[in-house]
Amino acid sequence: MRRRRSRSFFRHPTVRSLIAFAVMTSFILLIALFIFLYHFERKALAYDIEAVGRPPRETTVIDATDTVIGYFSGVQGSDLPLREISREFLDALIAREDSRFFRHHGVDHIGLLRANLRNLKERRVVQGASTITMQLSRMTFELRERSFQRKLVEMAIARRIERRYSKQEILRLYVNRIFLGTGMHGIKEGANGYFAKHPSQLTLPEAAMIAGIIRAPNGFSPFRHPETSLREMRMTLDRMLDTGMITEAEANAAKKARPRVRPQERWMEILRDKQRVYNKNWYLNMIESQMANIIPGSKGYGGFTIKTTIDHRVQSNAEASIERWLSGVERVKGYEHPVFPALDEKGRPAYIQGAGVVIDNFNGAIRALVGGRDFSDSEFNRAIHDNRQAGSIIKPLVYATAFETGLFPGTYVSDEQIQPGEFPWWEHQDWNPLNSDNIHSGVNPAEQGLIRSRNTMTVRIGESAGIDNVLRMLKHAGIATEDAPRDPQIYIGNIPVSLLSMTSSYTAFPMNGVRHKPYLIESIKNQDGEVVYQNRPEHYQLFSPEAAWMTSSILQKVVEQGGSGAKLRQWGFNSPAGGKTGTTDDFVDAWFVGYTSRLTAGFWVGLDKPAPMLQGAYGGRVAMPVWKDTMSAAAKIGYEFTEFAQPTEVFPVRICRNTGLLASPACEKQGCAYTEQIPSSMIPRKFCKRESN
Repeated sequence: MRRRRSRSFFRHPTVRSLIAFAVMTSFILLIALFIFLYHFERKALAYDIEAVGRPPRETTVIDATDTVIGYFSGVQGSDLPLREISREFLDALIAREDSRFFRHHGVDHIGLLRANLRNLKERRVVQGASTITMQLSRMTFELRERSFQRKLVEMAIARRIERRYSKQEILRLYVNRIFLGTGMHGIKEGANGYFAKHPSQLTLPEAAMIAGIIRAPNGFSPFRHPETSLREMRMTLDRMLDTGMITEAEANAAKKARPRVRPQERWMEILRDKQRVYNKNWYLNMIESQMANIIPGSKGYGGFTIKTTIDHRVQSNAEASIERWLSGVERVKGYEHPVFPALDEKGRPAYIQGAGVVIDNFNGAIRALVGGRDFSDSEFNRAIHDNRQAGSIIKPLVYATAFETGLFPGTYVSDEQIQPGEFPWWEHQDWNPLNSDNIHSGVNPAEQGLIRSRNTMTVRIGESAGIDNVLRMLKHAGIATEDAPRDPQIYIGNIPVSLLSMTSSYTAFPMNGVRHKPYLIESIKNQDGEVVYQNRPEHYQLFSPEAAWMTSSILQKVVEQGGSGAKLRQWGFNSPAGGKTGTTDDFVDAWFVGYTSRLTAGFWVGLDKPAPMLQGAYGGRVAMPVWKDTMSAAAKIGYEFTEFAQPTEVFPVRICRNTGLLASPACEKQGCAYTEQIPSSMIPRKFCKRESN
């Protein structure tokens, strides 16, 4: 009777549906799990498993002239064969770090389950489950991020390592590279550093002590925390006893020992004698970061040669120019801020800062990158990561947008104050931007608004282009973010920008509207001399050649007599050039971004904590001199600055200043007609309909 009931139970339609649902759900979950794990297996393929077996080497960084400009150190260590390492240490290591090392295939699933159950019970991470192979993958490829995704990638790499190398090879590579604290990499340095011995001479207590500190070598250091290191030694001996590697008598005898540790001072002397100094600066930091993205884990094994776009001659001149001119600012009467090398209460630079970028117009190659005045005081890269108010350096992009939509340089634009209701779509009707000299000069040709940096004219020119068109242009140039507000204050630079993005956008003016994306790494070769990465310059049309030419023609006038950058010529820079100064309210930020036919350079000056620098600290006074010195030096070392190209077909055309249309007889009669040099594609097709009086 029971058997019949049981059979009838499983034949019930509802039960059968539930069973089918459970089976289907399990099947789907298994497929999802497979896809999930397969994703990380694919990610692991990006890592060069052959690098695991190569001895670590330093990476060399060279500049565009093939001059060595820096080094990155890989993980250091030795390459001792296992037969030259005491059996006691190898046993202690396996007992403490990975007791099932010879039985798993890279991932210890039993240990992983046990660790997770323990961590769930404790509600915190108290036990890890990294095998020796997983640790080797982490060391080789610098997998330092603390995340679940990183752990899965590490496990996938470990499985690949196990398929490529034998257990003996994995163990040899691990013990020769493992970090053991205080500059020690590998058991050879660990045995010498702590006990002044060769690894083959380590006693059981000494071996257990070194194996015990691996999980936190600085925290468990015998130098600084002798009692903690003894505790870890004894725990390791207990693990060795549990796994049957030593007897209880051997464990008890070793636990009573207090290994004699070499004085830390002596080890530090040895380190200083053999250590190579690896200088760092802002562009080397940036190169190292980009290298990690191009070749994941490359920092761990090194041996590369990185050819960069930096020209050490341009770089050194840019650095020297910034320091020379900012030291001069600090000596000006009325300058009230701390001077170099003063630090604030938190140890940050309190002195005036400067940053610079020099870009090759032809391909976007960064020839110089200066992130501040002293890297040892602050590693913060002000040229890349510091977004400051743009001020007037944004204006050329606004004008280029307006020229794209039909404005001409000679079109009349009012310089009078903005009137309430002039921008019906803007909710703040009382906004009234002023010119820097507080003067409003009536109606002027549009180009005068850029040459003399008139705010009220620029706002009206931006509005004629349309706020949406201007925002689209700024986003296209890599300056504005997707969430930038629809705000007419953007027309005059009330928007945070980085120096690199602004300088890069200006390269389009001498290049017929084409912007090459800036880059810093030209190529990478591995230690066998094979090219493993070659940059492919990217470019796109930022604005039309005609709009670029019109804007550039005005920017060249900016640095001539009557322009806001006229001092450039007075200081003796005579090569063809264009550019724009920028100064934010109360002299908080000072800018100059300018270009020649070959190079575009941008410089920013200000304080890290935004504050007025000095009365009269205009961009043309504190930033433009740095540009002049840097570009003059570039010309002397061989960069040619030629005349700017223009569109192939440019014609003199009579235009009405008021409408921007072809001048009619009425326009001529009323004196509002003028001759404009216009590229053929931009010549208006209609005449002004002005009536004669």
